[in-house]
Amino acid sequence: MNRFLITGIKSGLGKFLYNNLPNSLGLDRDNFNFIKNEEFDTIIHCAFNKENTITDYKKYLDDNIFLTQRLKKLYYSKFIYISTVDVYQENPTTYAMFKKFSETLMDSNDLILRCSMMLGDTMKSNHTNKLKNNEKSIGLSGESVFNYILMEDLVEFFISEDYKKHNGVVDFVSNDLVKLKDVKNYLNSTTELGNHVYENNLDFVNPICILNEKYNKSSLNNLKQYFK
Repeated sequence: MNRFLITGIKSGLGKFLYNNLPNSLGLDRDNFNFIKNEEFDTIIHCAFNKENTITDYKKYLDDNIFLTQRLKKLYYSKFIYISTVDVYQENPTTYAMFKKFSETLMDSNDLILRCSMMLGDTMKSNHTNKLKNNEKSIGLSGESVFNYILMEDLVEFFISEDYKKHNGVVDFVSNDLVKLKDVKNYLNSTTELGNHVYENNLDFVNPICILNEKYNKSSLNNLKQYFK
């Protein structure tokens, strides 16, 4: 059985994988020295400091660049870096830029997964559960477009060992986009939408929905499956 080392296990995808992948070890700020001489089949690097306003630049670099460098020095067979489709934006955020910087630390046999918005029970509060809970308002416009995937599909990707078939960049995305106003309608939400338009695109370099029919799903179907 594959032995996984997973980072970022306190929330989001890292926590979901840690809870659902057998034989996995979670890395946190306290146990790096205890595991640095161990061997792993696969490292899945999910951890990332996403703070919008950087208050400590040294810590931000350590969380997002230097940690990745330290992980690359461990003993493993496969390294997977969890990135984001936001790297494709014309005007990338600091978050997307640092994801791209970290991608450059990968080697040719590593796998970079550029993921779209992930739905799972460990995700942080976002527009989907705000709409579901009928919060009074959110800042996003109904014309915003999103690509939704399921965290459980990423678990399947790792358990089935599909990931071992790939190196370089793979876009872990669904096969289409959905407008936020349609998400609101599906959820029968009374939440008032705002004016900020989040733009996405389908100009991906290597989408998983084309590489493997198992993951060829639509954003709306993923949304329906999560909120069923």
